[in-house]
Amino acid sequence: MMYDCALFDVDGVLVDVRKSYNAAIKKTVEFMLKSIAGRSFRGLVTDPLIFRFRQSGGFNNDTDTTYAITLAMLAAAPKSVALGRRFLVNVAESADETGYLSVEKYLASYNIDKWKKLLAYPAPVKDSMVARLFDELFYGPEMFRKQNCMEPKYWSGGKPLIKNDRIAVSARTMKKLHNLFGGNLAIVSGRSRIAAEYSLKPVMKYFNIDACVFLEDEKREYAKPNTYAIRRAMEAMNAGSTIYAGDSAEDLLMARRAEKELGVKITFFGIYGNSPQPTKTVAMFKHQGVRAIAESVDQLPNTINKVLAI
Repeated sequence: MMYDCALFDVDGVLVDVRKSYNAAIKKTVEFMLKSIAGRSFRGLVTDPLIFRFRQSGGFNNDTDTTYAITLAMLAAAPKSVALGRRFLVNVAESADETGYLSVEKYLASYNIDKWKKLLAYPAPVKDSMVARLFDELFYGPEMFRKQNCMEPKYWSGGKPLIKNDRIAVSARTMKKLHNLFGGNLAIVSGRSRIAAEYSLKPVMKYFNIDACVFLEDEKREYAKPNTYAIRRAMEAMNAGSTIYAGDSAEDLLMARRAEKELGVKITFFGIYGNSPQPTKTVAMFKHQGVRAIAESVDQLPNTINKVLAI
């Protein structure tokens, strides 16, 4: 092998999150708008809209996306779902790798100070209604207590949305990759360790846990596309080269920055099968010059061999 290790994003790569994290964004926005504006705008947030925000390169954190959408709706106060969605598309198109900060900048002319103060974001879960509600809906009461060391406040019933996660890689593939890289496999993900271990339970044993980085559990400043996570993972495995399997613009941006900053070899593998808009994801990867593109991680062993043959 010409690579010392392999790194993997979780959401959209190892796990299909369209009915879990995406659903948490939708439900949190509806709850927030109903609580503050008196109207939920049911059906406002769609998977393609979420995709637009993610492709900006600054919305790896789904709570950021939730906040940005909620703030935009409160600021513009559209009269219908159609007008609201049209406005949100414009907001998403204006976003960049600075994430919610770029949205606040775009909305500056709407007198958003009162809404920013009310939403109190970003802030710890205990201080932010947006962050707290999102986690309560996603984790459910039991895991929320474990992750945040506090009791649920806004939602305590129903099925936790994390239960809608669907693992998107087979144990057979992970075992093959584990053997191929001599055990040097690690996760570099925006989710927490608790969430990753829950949804990846059948394959978690194949990862070097000491090299894994779960950015939800780290300082906010380390979020993608910051290169901190790749640096830490590669250092833990004493690696000078790696592949990185990701599904988004911020994954690609992080990998390319890390290659330059660290002086290491990183080959990006674009995964598109769990995207709400696979064709557009493939087009984005091709436009960015990604030479290794696969529908799923299950295709990775063969794709790696093809790349090595080039």
